[in-house]
Amino acid sequence: LNPDRLSAPLAAAGLKDLLLFFCGRRLLLQVQGDSMLPHLASEDRILVNQRIRPKRGDIVVAWHPRKPGVRLIKRLHRLEPNGMHLLGDNPSASTDSRQLGAIPTALLIGVAVSCLRRPPTTSSATRSHR
Repeated sequence: LNPDRLSAPLAAAGLKDLLLFFCGRRLLLQVQGDSMLPHLASEDRILVNQRIRPKRGDIVVAWHPRKPGVRLIKRLHRLEPNGMHLLGDNPSASTDSRQLGAIPTALLIGVAVSCLRRPPTTSSATRSHR
């Protein structure tokens, strides 16, 4: 395994992933919080494939083991006999397996396959005036 894979950013969403989303084969989720900086920022959107098995280094989405209805977006650090060891790319802003322990694989939602970046904010100085 390439060590860079453990911190690699997601590719930008391409036509194939967008078509699969519109066909119901990808899930679109919005990132909230800073736990995956610098690779995913709050308000970025990710396309998730719910039909593939995750590999070490993949960004995955799982249900929070203690908060029903809350999703975690983290990187798969390793698979353990009792579940997945998930870590945020930004440890100082992440609640992950360091606090929660292994996340049961039954809580896995899917693997993030691409990203739609949040549009940059436009300052008033660069806006066009009509």
